[in-house]
Amino acid sequence: MSTLQFPVPERTTTSTGNIVIDGPLPAMPTGRALVPARAYTGAEEFALEQDRIFSSGWVWAGYEHWVGEVGSVHPVTIGGKPLLLVHGDDGQIRVFHNSCRHRGMALTEDPIVVQGRIQCAYHCWSFKLDGTLAAAPYYTRERRSKLDPETAERLSLLLVASHTWAGMIFIDLSATDTDPQACAESFAAHLEPLLSRWSHIDFSRLHLAGEKKFDVDANWKLIVENFLDFYHLPFVHPQVGPVTVSLDVDDIALHPDIMGGSYPRGAAGKAEKTSKSLPWLGDVPADRLERQDIFCLFPNALVFLEADWFQVIGYHPVAPNRTVEYMSIFVDSSAAGDDYSETRAQLCEVLWEVNEQDMPMLHRLQIGRNSPGSDSTNLVSHWDQVTAVFQDRVATKAGYR
Repeated sequence: MSTLQFPVPERTTTSTGNIVIDGPLPAMPTGRALVPARAYTGAEEFALEQDRIFSSGWVWAGYEHWVGEVGSVHPVTIGGKPLLLVHGDDGQIRVFHNSCRHRGMALTEDPIVVQGRIQCAYHCWSFKLDGTLAAAPYYTRERRSKLDPETAERLSLLLVASHTWAGMIFIDLSATDTDPQACAESFAAHLEPLLSRWSHIDFSRLHLAGEKKFDVDANWKLIVENFLDFYHLPFVHPQVGPVTVSLDVDDIALHPDIMGGSYPRGAAGKAEKTSKSLPWLGDVPADRLERQDIFCLFPNALVFLEADWFQVIGYHPVAPNRTVEYMSIFVDSSAAGDDYSETRAQLCEVLWEVNEQDMPMLHRLQIGRNSPGSDSTNLVSHWDQVTAVFQDRVATKAGYR
């Protein structure tokens, strides 16, 4: 059981005036990993985390633009469970278990766009976009078999609690109430500290500037730990700016599932990403114009916010040593036109490069987890408290302590 209190209080400030939180790490390294090395390599541990972490609580499932038009059906696997993201003819995005109610066959393995119905290939049962069973040929062994409304409702696709926010789709496989209003209230309560912090941003104005898929040969936890590791910036990403900029970062842990950091002057101190300025994402206060916020929305959404762009890395764990990332860059809708096309492309290329630079680091981190020495790693309190908060959350939910 974790003993951390949220938001995690400030422990001290550095000589640069930045905040280091009072996280799980003592002043001196202990030589004892908070998460065992086997959790990064073992099939048994991977399955355990799929059940206890990815099948419990709010989890990133995908992007709204994956199902951008009515009839779009996009399969994903979360917590080891096949699911369907579906854009209904009422405009609502729903998530269903990808399992026909007759024999349990997956309805599709590939993204598709359908005209009003999703059909199972096995016996041609078909379902409306709201999940209701629409037809089951010869259901009563009669040529003109008809379904009564009660049967059609009872044999509907199984709905999953879901909610859309900031261009993303989140699900909660453990929730029993799938009513949209209940889901909205649950999600808002879960993310409240971040929603309050970012209340000045109008996320309804987001426009997709670009998306790129990364197949990463590393455990999902290493991806998060690397994202929360501000220490590596001047060494792995020297193009972002001088060392003094990398040091100018505050630790933040708002909630057990919201941890990260903030660069108070990051947008001003780091190298320019585009030759032309982009419009702000809403009515941004003057004291927020230079700030960069970086957060992990536990377990699998990594978000990065500046005043004029928003980055998301959502990912799906595939195996103990393999994770698929989906990185999307968003700008304000007023920058969607041709006059900003070059600027959007510049921004995306700069951010893709940063993520590409992390790939060999993640590969080597994964190799190192096969060493017994990985059970005696030494996180340091000056830099790694936020990483330790993440590891504490993993260890608590998975039961590693």
